[in-house]
Amino acid sequence: MAETINDTEKGRKIRELVEEMKLYNNPHELEEMKKLMKKNVPLMMRGYLLAYLYVTRNGRTTAKPAQQERKTQSKPALENATSFYINIGKISKGSAHEMVDFICEKSGLSHEDIVSVAYKQNYSFVYIRNDKVQGVIEAVSGQTYKGRKVKMNFSKEKEEQQ
Repeated sequence: MAETINDTEKGRKIRELVEEMKLYNNPHELEEMKKLMKKNVPLMMRGYLLAYLYVTRNGRTTAKPAQQERKTQSKPALENATSFYINIGKISKGSAHEMVDFICEKSGLSHEDIVSVAYKQNYSFVYIRNDKVQGVIEAVSGQTYKGRKVKMNFSKEKEEQQ
């Protein structure tokens, strides 16, 4: 029974890490790290590397105060950003970084204007600084991305979706 409780706790921590990763505000940096890992870590060792990083970061101790502080700091940044839905996702055969490049190119935004990206299978949520949202939908919607016509709208709040 103790192993089940421990496994449940570890699973919860892993899910928290996944959510933290989704809120990470520099998808370019993650994409570069992913390329470095592919180049330097053999395929059969990548899972072990992830497990090692998890154990050394979270597995033996509870979250460190600095990590907790960073989590709380990421939320206010999203309060100063507007969330957009875009019908580009992993199925579009591109990366989150390529999608951000596309949005920046079409709308005239810089990478710093995009606060966060949640890159899902069929769609994404893009958080853009409030002072930079003017005209983004008009600039991006209707464009073609990797052969697909792009649709972009303000995303609905969770309360509105139910």
